[in-house]
Amino acid sequence: MPPPDVSIIIPVFNSVEYVEEAIRSVLNQTISPERVELIVVDDGSTDGSDVVINRLAAQDARITVLTQENSGTPGGARNPALDLARGTFIFFLDSDDLLASNALQRMVDVAIAEDSDVVLGKISSTDRRRVPTSMFKRTILDAHLVNDRVFNTLGSTKLIRRDIIDRLHLRFPTDQTVGEDEPFMAAAYLNARKISVLADMDYYIVQYRSDGANMTLAKQGSAAHAKTALRVASVIEQYTEPGDFRDALLKRAFDRPLARALDPRWLTLGPEDQSLLTDRITTGLKHLYTDGAREFLRATTRIKLDLLMAGNLRGLNSYISYLTERKSQKVEWSNGDFRLSLPEHLAELIPIDQRVTPAPEVTCRLEDLSVEGDLVKVAVSVRIPSLDGGPDSITLRSRLRDTESFVDFPATYDDTRPGPTPFYLTAECAGLPRGIWDLYVVVHFGAREIEQRLGAERSRAIEPEGASNVYEDPAPHNRVIAYFTQGRGNLSIDRGSILHKQFAVARAIGLTLDENGRAVLLVQTTRKPRSADDYFCYLEGVKQHGGRQLLPSTQLGERLLGLRLPLTDEMVGASVTVAAVLGDVKVPLPIVGTDYWPARAAGFGLAPNPTGGVTVVSSTSIGRPRKGSTFHNKWRHSPPQRTLAERFRTSTPADIVRRTPLLGPVARFIMKGLRGAGA
Repeated sequence: MPPPDVSIIIPVFNSVEYVEEAIRSVLNQTISPERVELIVVDDGSTDGSDVVINRLAAQDARITVLTQENSGTPGGARNPALDLARGTFIFFLDSDDLLASNALQRMVDVAIAEDSDVVLGKISSTDRRRVPTSMFKRTILDAHLVNDRVFNTLGSTKLIRRDIIDRLHLRFPTDQTVGEDEPFMAAAYLNARKISVLADMDYYIVQYRSDGANMTLAKQGSAAHAKTALRVASVIEQYTEPGDFRDALLKRAFDRPLARALDPRWLTLGPEDQSLLTDRITTGLKHLYTDGAREFLRATTRIKLDLLMAGNLRGLNSYISYLTERKSQKVEWSNGDFRLSLPEHLAELIPIDQRVTPAPEVTCRLEDLSVEGDLVKVAVSVRIPSLDGGPDSITLRSRLRDTESFVDFPATYDDTRPGPTPFYLTAECAGLPRGIWDLYVVVHFGAREIEQRLGAERSRAIEPEGASNVYEDPAPHNRVIAYFTQGRGNLSIDRGSILHKQFAVARAIGLTLDENGRAVLLVQTTRKPRSADDYFCYLEGVKQHGGRQLLPSTQLGERLLGLRLPLTDEMVGASVTVAAVLGDVKVPLPIVGTDYWPARAAGFGLAPNPTGGVTVVSSTSIGRPRKGSTFHNKWRHSPPQRTLAERFRTSTPADIVRRTPLLGPVARFIMKGLRGAGA
């Protein structure tokens, strides 16, 4: 019988609630059955897991069951299975996790087609378990260990060519319950000719056990984490030459397990145990802790290791205690660089040049946005949580897309006072030449700048379409459209209709009532309506209906729509404005036709207001215009009203709608006429 393509190895210890689902996730794979063998190792289970395993094995000949006394470690269960495995590839599956139904088919086929020695499938979680993500941003068929962050995940749940395991005589340490797979996986990576990363779907699904018995969640002391760091570093040293590549890989050992060994659990050790563990770490790692390796580390890890390697345990204990109390490390701008901020008693122990750290993380939130003419006004809050102090200044930067050109606009208001609260900036961006301009917030520390893209995080009060001056009806080259980019949703300015070359225009042509007595705004567009077109109204003065509301629309003609307004006779005093979004540009839609609004039939009146909207008034307040008013004079000297028939003969459909109160049968008649005319 030819060997299978892949051998799945599942170590099992007291997983009775999960193991059947894990095994069935293998048996139900889309890959051909003859291409798979499954080796399940019962590592001395006492909860009935063995009964489940043997029952499933009796139903499927692909399952081989190994039963042994409890080894106490995952490695002690995996190693015997490796001795039996016949597959070209090996895949390790934990007994409480799952494989997606087509995971093996996809991984094995890619490994064969690409001649890959290791294949990583994207990992997900069904619950609150944290899983590696940095290496799964995209599918990479020939991945680099450092540049593509593959070395960030050293778990064994990968597809590995068995030839590497046999050639290197790889086996798992049997004296570790957590981290035993890291030196194993590091050796496989460093000897693989080609590594492929698949991020097109979820391949491996991690489950959180309700009993909290996930092996990887077991608490480990400083000595256990130090052991993992020493073993991973030893593998890196064995299979690499000194230099940048080795130093970058060592970051995984220094900044992960060794950093955990030097966290608060270090303080639980007595002086003698600290001294012994220090000797063990320095003996195994001091020659690898070069200046090059230091450059790859976080500042906090670097300071701890500097103190440890120097044998300064008093300083190390003080620094760990300080971090434990503070929970987070503050950064200050000092002597032309960012440095960790330390109290005086620690600053004396740690030279200032050893406290240099990368720039702190800056986040900004767009709080307000408006466009008036060619002036774009923004308000921004800036947060730098780890900063001890304040920046020198904050400015708004407009960068011409795909070029090095930019224009800085100083703040009209700049609150950069030190403190835990956000910093605030308001700025006005005007006079930009024609083009697409991307907006940034720039935080200044002396000659140092931190540039942060603006707009992805913004106030919910800001319209999703941004803002523009299109409602002012400028010439195309003078249009200013502040919009949010697709995908990330960052803020950009289209000056001169570069991207927004053509967009439709809508205008209101009148008000009427529909057959059910509801208010309808009649709107004419410069093109046929499209499904992506939206119309919104903004209600003020009605608590239960406040804010932005999407308006139901009915197509009445080729370029004529009816928008139903949510107005009733119980909303006296409320005001409504309307806006149109045709494509991705929003413009106000002034309401017209209040002069001919049938107030008595509707039960309420509509009066124009300065915002371009209307205010609901009592039906009894609508009548003859006030004597002496402009409208009264116009009304008094207007010619006699024509009959309905005369209006039909001499007016366009739009004129009819604008000038005629449409009620009941008349409404049906005119609506039918509008549809026929294709207005």
